[in-house]
Amino acid sequence: MEQANELKVSNQVHNFISSFTDTWWSTSKDFPKLKNTTTYWHKKKQERLTNDFIDKFVKAIKSFPLGNQNQRIWKKNINLLIDNFVANSDLINSEDKNILFSEALLKNTENFVNEAQAFNPDMPIENIGQALRNLWIMNIIQMLFGKLPKLTPSIFSYSMLYPYTDNFLDDNNISKSEKIKMNDTFEKKLAGESVQPISPYERHLFNLVEKIEGEFDRSKNIEVFESLLCIQNAQMKSLIQQGKLTLPYECDILGISMEKGGSSVLADAYIVNGSLTEEEAEFFFGYGVLLQICDDLQDAKEDFKNGHMTIVSQLSTKWPLDHIANCLINFTFDLLNNTKAFNCPNIDLLKELIQKNCLKLILFAITKNKSLYSKKYFKKMKAYFPYTPRYMKNLYKKLKRKYSNNIKESYNGMTTNEIIMYALKPE
Repeated sequence: MEQANELKVSNQVHNFISSFTDTWWSTSKDFPKLKNTTTYWHKKKQERLTNDFIDKFVKAIKSFPLGNQNQRIWKKNINLLIDNFVANSDLINSEDKNILFSEALLKNTENFVNEAQAFNPDMPIENIGQALRNLWIMNIIQMLFGKLPKLTPSIFSYSMLYPYTDNFLDDNNISKSEKIKMNDTFEKKLAGESVQPISPYERHLFNLVEKIEGEFDRSKNIEVFESLLCIQNAQMKSLIQQGKLTLPYECDILGISMEKGGSSVLADAYIVNGSLTEEEAEFFFGYGVLLQICDDLQDAKEDFKNGHMTIVSQLSTKWPLDHIANCLINFTFDLLNNTKAFNCPNIDLLKELIQKNCLKLILFAITKNKSLYSKKYFKKMKAYFPYTPRYMKNLYKKLKRKYSNNIKESYNGMTTNEIIMYALKPE
């Protein structure tokens, strides 16, 4: 009985790979039923609105005043600026803002950044940004369970493990044998064996695992630690995707991608809730699958250049990606529309928010890799873009540049991060 229990998550992963592979192949490849086409001039209007908001927001950060009374007036003006943008933007509405800018989510973000910088002062801000994305996913998972979003030691640790392990495996300067050796050691640590770190990198990894062990008892929370071993096993299998070009059907690239993405979010959910029903586990595995393929769509050119084979990069130089993008959008819609696993009060708003965010990821990925799609398809999809393709392609770079130029600055005794959090915090 104990052995069966210990294999519960592994069995789930095995079964979900099979079922979601069948789902992927049976999902419609027809153009999805999208809403809200926009004209070229509407897109240009949205770009002017967004540029104006970004410039005024950055200017306001630099003009942060001294004195409590002046700061309250400043904050009121910032809130008016944000509310005006939300009221007129196609990217976000007031319901989305209430969820994404809730006091709990903002406090979690602020605490996470501070804790990450204290944990490793040398960690690049881009890596902290990677970890933050997983924190936000876990906060959304907490809300799906009707919980107040909270930063726990395990949520911090698992989110930090993402950039540590993923970037290590993606580093072309590290040999495959080194990756396998390190991952063998890390797997022993995850399994609870007594192993000692032999490098600063391993010491950081082990410290993060020990934070999870401090919150969850290995003997009582078997599923939590098994889920960590499942994502570690999936990471190891993903090494197959590296270093060589493969043809479709030469190896199970789709299955490897599904296992990696699905196991990652499944572990998120086990760490959030401790245990899951079969229906809950199935949804979170599927959520991880769609996020993984979204990433693969985004990184198609880079993956092919670096010899990382995914179902997207595998096909990117041979056939247009039109049908893969259609399938991913339809897969996303079907997953969210069909699940009955959750009954929190705002479930419809949360599902709509997840759907819209996933769709935006896909649309921006299509824009980034325009040459990988047929001209006819790109023209048809362009009608649903929030901005013009050129603007979408450069928006992230612009935001990154604006943020990077100010991140190390302080104004009247407060850092840029502290000012942003003060500005966004609800009254």
